[in-house]
Amino acid sequence: LKRAGLPIEVVFSSEIDIHAQLTYYENHGVVPFGDITKIKADDIPRHDILCAGFPCQPFSHIGKREGFLHPTQGTMFYELIRIIKIKKPKVLFLENVVGIVNHDNGNTLEVILSSLREIGYYCHYDILNASDFGVPQNRRRFYLVAFLQDYDFEFPKPPMIKTDIGDYLDFNVQGYEISKHLQKAYLF
Repeated sequence: LKRAGLPIEVVFSSEIDIHAQLTYYENHGVVPFGDITKIKADDIPRHDILCAGFPCQPFSHIGKREGFLHPTQGTMFYELIRIIKIKKPKVLFLENVVGIVNHDNGNTLEVILSSLREIGYYCHYDILNASDFGVPQNRRRFYLVAFLQDYDFEFPKPPMIKTDIGDYLDFNVQGYEISKHLQKAYLF
């Protein structure tokens, strides 16, 4: 959103995984709050836009596809609903795996849409591939944008800009190394 020129300020972030917290800190200079299930919605600052990616493993075609029945990861969508009900942000941006659309014969998507509609949101969703927008990664994802008001919203048409990972790599870098275990895994 900042790259799009919007004057935004991040007021809250949550991440349970310590390694992801460290990565977030390296990128943004702030350590996210921890386990969202232990954070009261009233303790989260007021915000106009909520961006979230809830765990995708229960909905992925390579996982067990337990969906909302997964005891921890499957319940994270409901944690979002808990916060959204109280905070009522004007805009929601949600992201997940493509498999969420047809998971449980489409019932999972219907639960998501109906849950958001019940609390007053107008929902729009699409499948987009990052590589079509100039990102050097073939990554198709489910995106949902929801508003408290009914807007005539359309997802952007991909400019079909292709880039190569080589455009982003640094060469002759000193001081970084990768473990032998990861080297073998990547080479394999």
